[in-house]
Amino acid sequence: MIPAVPGKITGKPTNANTTRLLLIAVVLIIVFGLLRGLFSHHDTPYEKIAGEMTVALQNNDLAGVQKFQNAETATQVTHAIVGRDADAFAPLGKLQKVRETSDDASRRIHQFDATFEKGVVHETIRFDPDNKVVGFKYDLPTPK
Repeated sequence: MIPAVPGKITGKPTNANTTRLLLIAVVLIIVFGLLRGLFSHHDTPYEKIAGEMTVALQNNDLAGVQKFQNAETATQVTHAIVGRDADAFAPLGKLQKVRETSDDASRRIHQFDATFEKGVVHETIRFDPDNKVVGFKYDLPTPK
């Protein structure tokens, strides 16, 4: 039998060491996920509406656009209007994000930048008190 040299590891790592390392890794992953969730951007209700409506416009989906309108403005949205907007948005690729850039709370007008794979569109949306769209306009797309 060979005597052990003081200060030198003579065997395999123990299960306790492996378990400790795995536990530290799991805790670090959980902490990272929590911090990311706390400090990353969360879409506002207005950003969600703007994003879903933009995707519906891009997909030439009249019913998808009308569901965000109030009863009065839904009747004014036509296939021609949605088709024109689809023609403007379709070449831009997939919608990546919508961020609110400003708002006028007293008039319920919100400004957004819709970022696509191949460009950015600035949108202005006016909401009624029930958060239904009563006005929508956009600037011509800016290519990336």
